Amino acid sequence: MILRVSHINGPRLADEIVVYENIPSTGTNPYGMEAVVEDGVVVRVGSNDNAVPANGYVISGHGKGAEAVRSLCAGAKAAFDREAGEIDIIIDDSSRIYGAKQKLAVIKERFEKLVMSNQSFYIDRAVSEIDRAAAAIEKGDVKAAEEAAEEAYYLTAETKENEIRAIWHRPKETSAKQVEATVRRLKDAGFNMILIETNYEGYANAAKTVKPWLPLRKGLENADCDIIEEFIKQGKKQGVQIHAWVEDFFFGVQGEENAMLKLRPDLIARTRSGDIYVDGWDCFIFLNPALDEVHDLLADLYREMLEKYDFDGIQLDYIRYPVIKDIDHSAGFEAQTKKMFFAESGIDIDKINSVNDPEWTEFVNWRASRVTSYVKRIVEMVADLNAKGRNIKLSTAVFGDPNEAIKLKCQNWLYWVKQRWLDYIFPMAYLSDAKDVEKQIRFMVEQYGEAPNVSGISPMYGHLPVIESTKQVEACRRAGAAGVAFFETVALTDIQIEKLKEGVFRK
Repeated sequence: MILRVSHINGPRLADEIVVYENIPSTGTNPYGMEAVVEDGVVVRVGSNDNAVPANGYVISGHGKGAEAVRSLCAGAKAAFDREAGEIDIIIDDSSRIYGAKQKLAVIKERFEKLVMSNQSFYIDRAVSEIDRAAAAIEKGDVKAAEEAAEEAYYLTAETKENEIRAIWHRPKETSAKQVEATVRRLKDAGFNMILIETNYEGYANAAKTVKPWLPLRKGLENADCDIIEEFIKQGKKQGVQIHAWVEDFFFGVQGEENAMLKLRPDLIARTRSGDIYVDGWDCFIFLNPALDEVHDLLADLYREMLEKYDFDGIQLDYIRYPVIKDIDHSAGFEAQTKKMFFAESGIDIDKINSVNDPEWTEFVNWRASRVTSYVKRIVEMVADLNAKGRNIKLSTAVFGDPNEAIKLKCQNWLYWVKQRWLDYIFPMAYLSDAKDVEKQIRFMVEQYGEAPNVSGISPMYGHLPVIESTKQVEACRRAGAAGVAFFETVALTDIQIEKLKEGVFRK
């Protein structure tokens, strides 16, 4: 295998492979994959921002480059031709046996820890797989060694009681029988909370809250029951919490019919050019978060929903502006918004030409304050319902870095946490390596612990190896999280369920 290197040291850009040497550390962000090479041998593959060894270097990849680095393994031989800018990688049976030995050493430590803590686990099966791995290593049987070591890893995982095990679910069911089967399957897997999507892309899944501007999602008109009501019924019957997962300001996608856009185009967020498709990743339509009328519309919708459906909680998602790529790709240039901001600040946003302009920062912060005003409205609404006898938990799905959240999304979730408005936060630590997940979650738990952290992870949705689900759950626990939330059920396979039940979700 030949890896083509973009450059030595310096920034790691999209899809690049960069080699870092003769410096203390790579300094990379968590959105990639790295392999540490010592004396011509890969000794570790995984997380980012690695220390650079004096007797070697670090191979660091992003995007397509990260996929290439992920294919390496401990024990692989690496020869770096600096003049050609290429690394010749050799992965043979001896390399893979080297990696299997590393894994087996870790597994034996895990086994001893479980025994010493008197934790209940499949001890006979674990011993059998450990012995099988050791024998295969001795014989040089690579396939058997790797299979046994991986199985032993699941079996030696610690389990934990009294933690939140949540999963986001976009309902596809159209019958009560299908709903019952979904809830039973998720409970059997070990999940105790389902975040059920009630509105998405400008459509309602909750039949009791259909509006002219929020029609019923296509396909549900032929359902044999109210799907959301049936999820709540089955949740109570089977002992699984059901929380409403609501998309707030995100209200449609390009190319799809959109009732809100037809009926109330004055409530839609727009760029400087007047474009309505303004998200940094996809062509999404957003409501204008600055408007009180939008706040009223959503708050009234959710109050009605919570009054008509006996949810255990509500989770706010997309409580932000579209991602700010630059001034021309940023929402907030609607006539009403410009008038409101000018009245409060005296600043004409059409005259701002750089994101480095102090007036742009003021505009970003003002937009963030409008989002916060909406969140406060929901907090007060939930508190009012709870004062009348309900016990509704309020949570938010947010991205990890609070400074980036304000700068790029006008979302000041740190303020909401410090005000103790939230029962939980669900940070979306959608990263490829468990060590990077642990770093991010540990930082958040230590710095922003006023609200319990239920760590959002997406190893299944990201098509990572099955074992990454176990590793990332363990990482969140080590970081001090109150639980985990998997995105999302569409990626939950039977083999994933089997391995969760064998290990981290054993109890």
